[in-house]
Amino acid sequence: MSERIRDHVFVRAFALREGDVRVLLLIHDLLMVTDELYFGLSERLADTGFNVMVHATHSHSSIGGLGKGFLFRRFAGNYREGLFNHLLDCGERAGREAVDNLRPAEARAESSVLPGLNGNRRDPDGPRDEELTVLRLAREHDSAVLVSYCAHPVIVGERDHHALSADFPGEVVRGLELEFPFAAFIQGSLGGVDVLFPDDPDLDADRNLGMMADPIVGSAANLAHLAKHSPGPLAFASETWDLPRRDSRPYFDDQLLSGPLGLPLRLVANSLIPSRIKQGRVQGFRVGSFAMVGTPADLGVTIGLAAKAHARKIGISHPVTASQCDGYLGYLHRRQDYLHAPPKSHFGMAFYENAMGFFGRDMGERVLRAACSVHDRLKG
Repeated sequence: MSERIRDHVFVRAFALREGDVRVLLLIHDLLMVTDELYFGLSERLADTGFNVMVHATHSHSSIGGLGKGFLFRRFAGNYREGLFNHLLDCGERAGREAVDNLRPAEARAESSVLPGLNGNRRDPDGPRDEELTVLRLAREHDSAVLVSYCAHPVIVGERDHHALSADFPGEVVRGLELEFPFAAFIQGSLGGVDVLFPDDPDLDADRNLGMMADPIVGSAANLAHLAKHSPGPLAFASETWDLPRRDSRPYFDDQLLSGPLGLPLRLVANSLIPSRIKQGRVQGFRVGSFAMVGTPADLGVTIGLAAKAHARKIGISHPVTASQCDGYLGYLHRRQDYLHAPPKSHFGMAFYENAMGFFGRDMGERVLRAACSVHDRLKG
């Protein structure tokens, strides 16, 4: 439990409207978005006529008490109804303020590679997504900047465990808002993705956060200034589907316990998965050459890279594939990522991510197909 506030946590809202297309993106400094939070905010804001997307930056040192059930209690503390209602109130207020503050704006987007700030925690030789993407919405007298990068916000949670914080996404936003009137952070792929966390017991949270956030702030600010006008209509698309039975499988296919010997472990893991999660959903919007597609998961890096490659193939130059959007289905990876166990140095996190795959090893492929379908519809 937190004993002090290192930095405040927020919900930030972006509203976009062009013709009959309306998109409202709410970005919370939270660990995750539960189905209840997504549906609650969607219902409260239904009268605006906007398509609502709810995203979490995945800070491991933000407030808890968000959901009911064993897993939620273990990861985020006992459910607190008053806190949950407060989150709904804050999200609704931010969303309505964004809608009321709509003014003509020009969309500008740019991307570049920013190496050295993340790695693959499942496979030392596995792929990384080191792309930094910026959307700048420029108005007559001000502008707003959305920045997206992939990394697990665990720095404060590990180095200053009893402090409440938005972790490095909060540092990035504060740094950018020294130059721009408004900024927000969109979390990219998280499955298999770590963060810059040097093995130095004397390195405190503040210094580690600076090592992580400062390069992102500097690069994002430069990209925001360099970004060119990105013409094209605003578009929104979504896809939902019914979920299969719960099917958590902690081990890899080439391990002995992956078969019948592992059945007791699988039964225990499946009994802990919330039974009220009934549907999967992927939603996204496009403005000019920028597109954000949100997935309800700690999205595996291979899925995120594949979805972005598909978007670029069909002409979307600056795609973002976000984790922690509009619900939660656990950790998702591609089917081939479950075939072979990694070295012992990486087995702990890989085992954990496998166990947190709630609905079987094909769900990652299902989400990838949905993400590509949403991109196709955004392309028009």
